[in-house]
Amino acid sequence: MTPGTTVPPHYHTRFSETFDLIEGSISVYKSTDPDVEALESSAQPLEVGKPQTVTPNLFHKYLVNGDGGAVLRVILEPGDADFERLLKIMNGLDADGKLAKLGDSLVLMAVVMELSDAHLIGPAKGMLDGVRRDQKDEIEKLRAELLKAYDTEEALQGLLQG
Repeated sequence: MTPGTTVPPHYHTRFSETFDLIEGSISVYKSTDPDVEALESSAQPLEVGKPQTVTPNLFHKYLVNGDGGAVLRVILEPGDADFERLLKIMNGLDADGKLAKLGDSLVLMAVVMELSDAHLIGPAKGMLDGVRRDQKDEIEKLRAELLKAYDTEEALQGLLQG
């Protein structure tokens, strides 16, 4: 993961996430309070060999620190088929050279948040709710196109080998 990589504050309902740092520097932010300021003040640097788990319904985000990036293993329990589909889509878009072009797309963000069971909080929630309301058809069209292109057995084998 590249330096500065982060996600908006969110929570999941279907699974827990265990963050296991392999190398580099990353902080995980966790809070039982849906207040973004409380979450922002909860940074906990991950240490290699000391995984941290975020349980369902716990508000969280992460941030890759420093200049060197990070290698991170994330374990979902239980596994989640839609999250797996998302990984195949993101890997496929990257391999096809399309991810950078779509990186700032709010329509793609809506698809990503849905597939990853990420329920946003704070200002990002209001923004994404508006996108979902105003661009519902575009979101569904992109979701269908991405699943058709990348939700394949070949992509699954790539995940398992990668």
